[in-house]
Amino acid sequence: MPYLMGIIWNFAFSKTRKGKYLVSFNKGFLVLLMVLTGYLSLVWGQKADTFRIVHRFEADVQGLTSDKLKQIYVITPNQVLRKCNADGKVLFEFSNRYLGTLGKVDASDPFDVLLFYPDYQTLLFLDRTMNVIADVRLKNEEFPFPSLVAMGRDRQIWIYDAALNTLNRMDRQGGIKTSSQDLSLLMGRRFIPNQLVANERAVYLVDPDQGVLCFDVFGQFQTFLPLPGLEQLQTFDQYLFYRWQGQYYVAEQIGTPALLEGLPPNLPFFGGIPNWMVAWNGTEVLVYKK
Repeated sequence: MPYLMGIIWNFAFSKTRKGKYLVSFNKGFLVLLMVLTGYLSLVWGQKADTFRIVHRFEADVQGLTSDKLKQIYVITPNQVLRKCNADGKVLFEFSNRYLGTLGKVDASDPFDVLLFYPDYQTLLFLDRTMNVIADVRLKNEEFPFPSLVAMGRDRQIWIYDAALNTLNRMDRQGGIKTSSQDLSLLMGRRFIPNQLVANERAVYLVDPDQGVLCFDVFGQFQTFLPLPGLEQLQTFDQYLFYRWQGQYYVAEQIGTPALLEGLPPNLPFFGGIPNWMVAWNGTEVLVYKK
């Protein structure tokens, strides 16, 4: 590792009047050491938490998520949304055969669940018993191709439009509050996200080939994290949950994760909270605890 060896030589010995030796580092070394420490923390995690399976049940799943009350939301192949408890018992069901494919379920607020039907550019909002309490039809002149949505702070809606390549903040009546510039201009290259998540602290857009764009809760760009290969970024309260390079992490910020162990490396769907998670392995829904 010649690069690290070159850094190690960036210090000096000095002798005091009492015959003792002191070691001093130059500023560049200290800054680079801090960067390396942060990177290794990201790769290896700060600590490891081990999960074990406590329950499992068979299910045919097209999509899956969960909420902070440990309730599981399963999208079936025939577009029925089922809300289950941690034991797999179905509590409520919802379906709408007129709106096409159910593209996104955001259950970050279990009392105000967001559904996105991209075929008809329609958002539905469900209460805790899965009854529709509000709906918004996105206007084509404002959103030619809305592809990603997420629920944000104060019940605001975030929308990424693939045709305009912009991130937009919208209220519950459909009014646009803020819109970003073309993300290609922001990045200086084409940015093609496939995930959009938001919580009380920030908004995240993930390009699987490049990394994560981070915005504040008002839509102002903050930073870019070069993490190609990051998968299934999810949020619950202030926490983030994601998979990167075959390992699972939970964190309050993407750069300061804790490693989660005991989970298969290639789960098609997963979600949860710091001490509880749910996943689908292709045939069964698995419930894990620390």
